[in-house]
Amino acid sequence: MKSSSVLVLLLVLATPMAALAGQRPQPLPDQKDVVAKSLMPCPGGLERFLPGDYYFCSAARSYWSGHEGLARESLKDAARWASKPAQYALGVMYFNGDHAQRNRPLGLAWLALAAERHDPSYEPAFISAFQQVTPEERAQANAYWQELKETYADAVAAPRAERRFDREYQQIAWATNFGGSVFIDGVTIPYGYGFAEDAPLQSGFSLGRLLQSQKAIYFYGYNSHVFVGDAELVPIGTIAARTPKPSED
Repeated sequence: MKSSSVLVLLLVLATPMAALAGQRPQPLPDQKDVVAKSLMPCPGGLERFLPGDYYFCSAARSYWSGHEGLARESLKDAARWASKPAQYALGVMYFNGDHAQRNRPLGLAWLALAAERHDPSYEPAFISAFQQVTPEERAQANAYWQELKETYADAVAAPRAERRFDREYQQIAWATNFGGSVFIDGVTIPYGYGFAEDAPLQSGFSLGRLLQSQKAIYFYGYNSHVFVGDAELVPIGTIAARTPKPSED
């Protein structure tokens, strides 16, 4: 796996490995301060429905504000809610030693979790990393993976996140079904706020469609492509074993 920029990943929230490969761009003077000040606050209302997205946003803000330790903790919070971008970011961080102490087995374990839905945005990075580690590192990665999946694997984290979404969505179901108006902090703009003085609250119907669309994106691949692992990094690992290594030419 080529060196990757978690900095870029956190800014765009989810970026395929191929788009991050190669040389890291050199930041401009004071770039972190400028970007940190320009980032909008993470919408508090989003935490009600998709906390994984909320904490991933929080990780981006913490990173750009220079709080890398806090950013990693927010990524773990997001990962607990089945955020595959967060699990991927943690995998890249630890595998490459990118803004975290290098630990290739731990990075591989996080990448395995990110790849369990076989999303093409994340699986190639896991396969590449799997092919690079030594047998000893692979055994250690398996031990990490066994521990992490008790909290972060889809079998546990995705139902937790889905229950959270469905419970909160039920509270606005009347408005989404019968055309009422809804205000959600940071997600919709309230009547009489600044430039929206003449704009109504967002209709429940349109907000419901937006939230359901976001849910579909968030849970993409869940229930249809999840594999339950056995005592080792399988069956994801078997895919890596069958995948030819890239040519050295």
